[in-house]
Amino acid sequence: MKKSFNKGILSDSDMKKPSGKLIYGIIIALLVVMSIIVVVPVLWLLLAGFKDVQELYEIPAKFFPKKIELAKLWRVWNEMKFYRFYINTFIMAGGAVAATVVVDGLAGYTLSRLRPAGSRIIMTLLFALMLMPGTMRTVPLYMTFKSFSIFKISLLDSFIPIWIMAAADIFSIIMFKNFFDGISDSLVEAATIDGAGNMKIFFKIIVPLSVPIIMTVAIFSFNGQMGQFFWPYLLIGDQSKTVLGVQLYKMKGGNYTQDYHMLAILFSIVPQVVVFLVFQRFIIGGVNVGGVKG
Repeated sequence: MKKSFNKGILSDSDMKKPSGKLIYGIIIALLVVMSIIVVVPVLWLLLAGFKDVQELYEIPAKFFPKKIELAKLWRVWNEMKFYRFYINTFIMAGGAVAATVVVDGLAGYTLSRLRPAGSRIIMTLLFALMLMPGTMRTVPLYMTFKSFSIFKISLLDSFIPIWIMAAADIFSIIMFKNFFDGISDSLVEAATIDGAGNMKIFFKIIVPLSVPIIMTVAIFSFNGQMGQFFWPYLLIGDQSKTVLGVQLYKMKGGNYTQDYHMLAILFSIVPQVVVFLVFQRFIIGGVNVGGVKG
């Protein structure tokens, strides 16, 4: 039996035509060009970190350094005490991921399966809030965290405000809702007939079926938090809780040379790259099922 040849937007019959092969070749060429555009700056950053200051400012600039000293990575890591910023960033990101998955997951489930009175109005408001510029929320949120609610407790110098904002991520709520909309009603109806309540249905049926979207939202949230700068810089003044994004900014006024800056930036993007490479199949699958109903 002849194996089907599927190239996505091009069918088997398209690939037999010269025009189809031409389109396929153009697509591959564009993907190669785009890959080069994305990869070359990262390679430049990595190689520039191994150059000394004199090499960095040479004209014309050279792509490859005269010498690659791998021990420099370890030296920079130790001298800059990067492990402290990693720990702080992982704590901030871990709490944000947990808040996003739990709170936004329950919110998406409520809007999708429970459909309380006014759920359509809530969805309209969510879409409207997504269009609101982030700068409009900055001052109200800061004042709220400075003197939180009726308790008048300051949440500054902690990661709690970051976690609270992560739990109110509209994009994640919509992704969860779209995924839950696509789950067969027959499964829920069968569980209801057996006497299962809403929470039992959620944890016993919905959650096991929702691993792709949970992983996708968790990865997006983690990568987003690893690159956080504005809110940690604004809310956290305690030096012992400095995160990666803020430390990279503070290095501008420090005593480190430019090559140290390059390697520091490289250290900051390693976690996102590793997470993407390891979990990319969950990202692709989760986006597909989260954006298409049925």
